[in-house]
Amino acid sequence: MVPQFLIDIWDSLKQTNIWIRIGLASILLVVLIGLSFWQKTKLESKLIWSFIRGTIQVVLFGSILGLIFDIRKLWILYLILFLMCLFAAFTNARSYPYPRMFLIGFFAITSSSIVIMTLVMFSYIVPGFDGIIPNETGTITGLTGEYVIPIGSMVISFAMRVSGIAIERVKSDIIKSKGSIEAALALGDKPSRAIQNILCDSYRAGLTPTINRVASLGIVTIPGLMAGMIIGGVPPVEAAIYQVVIFLMLLSSSFITSIITNVLFTKQFFTEKQQFDIIFLNKIAKLENQTTGTLLKDRWKNWREKMKRKKNDDETTD
Repeated sequence: MVPQFLIDIWDSLKQTNIWIRIGLASILLVVLIGLSFWQKTKLESKLIWSFIRGTIQVVLFGSILGLIFDIRKLWILYLILFLMCLFAAFTNARSYPYPRMFLIGFFAITSSSIVIMTLVMFSYIVPGFDGIIPNETGTITGLTGEYVIPIGSMVISFAMRVSGIAIERVKSDIIKSKGSIEAALALGDKPSRAIQNILCDSYRAGLTPTINRVASLGIVTIPGLMAGMIIGGVPPVEAAIYQVVIFLMLLSSSFITSIITNVLFTKQFFTEKQQFDIIFLNKIAKLENQTTGTLLKDRWKNWREKMKRKKNDDETTD
């Protein structure tokens, strides 16, 4: 039996207007290829392949989203959000490969995102989304993946990005201010107080761009979500309110994530005697001298050597 989403793809592709739109959009691709050929960039084949590959991927992705958007079971929605948080933490750990970064990132992103999304799913906070509170007929109409998954993806991805910026900033500032921090510790300050200004600066670095975007809404920029809703036929005022609510959710989740991440991460810099942990500082210094690619290769090499030694030990035992 052919899966339903493949049937839906086939039915959509049989529509003439879709191919007309793709054909018209391909005119821009031809222009790009011409410009690439003119400037001798040798990107013609990459442009063609990227266009074909991207089209296929986005069609398949859209069909899969259609299945996800029909989900109405609460535990499945939470499971999807949980997996998204897991992948976000893994992505952050690869970009910032510091000790315990995966566990710290996963706990921080999951805690903030699940709290924010639970608030959304149990309330009327989003226009046009009734939450999971039963309506007058006693049925739950609003709890669908159509609302939860897109909003959750924005919240989680934004929390991941901002927490990464904050942790990179706090790490750099602690290393630069090592002398002044040691002086504060020698005078009796606790580590949390000695790095308080550094933490505040890292929060500002992560949140200021978004705060500026909120301040310029409607004057300098029209966000993509709001523009897409207006194009889709939603009244402009409702779309504007929706966008403001989303921005508040993004700011809240990112701020909570940054606080949890920085607090847990900075604790590793200090020992129980409230002194700098030299071993941890050496690990950070070693990581800074390595690129991410080199680091991953070293980990792969170490794993292979470990498995090889284990195999030799097993053969010797036999």
